[in-house]
Amino acid sequence: NNLATGVAPVGWARDPSFLAVSVGASLLGFYAWPLLSDRLRREQPSREGDDNDDYGEPVRYALESVALGALAVVGAQQGIVRGLHPAVSAALGVTITFGGVARDLLCQKDVRVGASTGCQSYGIASFSGAAVYVALRELHVWNCAGSTAKLIRGGIPIGLRILMGFGTVFGVRAVAWTTKPDDLLLSMEASAEVNGKRLQRMLD
Repeated sequence: NNLATGVAPVGWARDPSFLAVSVGASLLGFYAWPLLSDRLRREQPSREGDDNDDYGEPVRYALESVALGALAVVGAQQGIVRGLHPAVSAALGVTITFGGVARDLLCQKDVRVGASTGCQSYGIASFSGAAVYVALRELHVWNCAGSTAKLIRGGIPIGLRILMGFGTVFGVRAVAWTTKPDDLLLSMEASAEVNGKRLQRMLD
């Protein structure tokens, strides 16, 4: 986000404590997570016919969703603070997707931004949450413009705006989890096939 909005140096370069926390969390996750996942696998026998159950996946997915929700809101806030257009502010909430893409490339996983696997619905969830936060902020500004409130006295509390944006991200991620292995959106090939059939029916 800093690079996209022309802010330099980036946040962790200005405040190395962010870098220290990131490195510490990465090391903890890298070494501790496999141990936790292995323990969960030993405590819960695998389902019949499935030797590759990952009992830590729901926990990891939930924690990732919490982080994504927080970062989507923070990304949108950065655009608002810098006075950018609401659409641009909402788009800044999606830049966190690049981290998931880089991770999947490094881990040699399929890069699918809109799927429950791969980048795990990063793009759809983060944009939805950021867009809800920005929309509520714009509604708050419109409501409070002038001498009297138009809808809500005192406007929409920032805590509620953050909660709604965060909740939207978590909700989209929950839908992605319940619908897997299906994707939230059709692939380009599947969309082309569906649209081709619709066009054929229209021409018949």
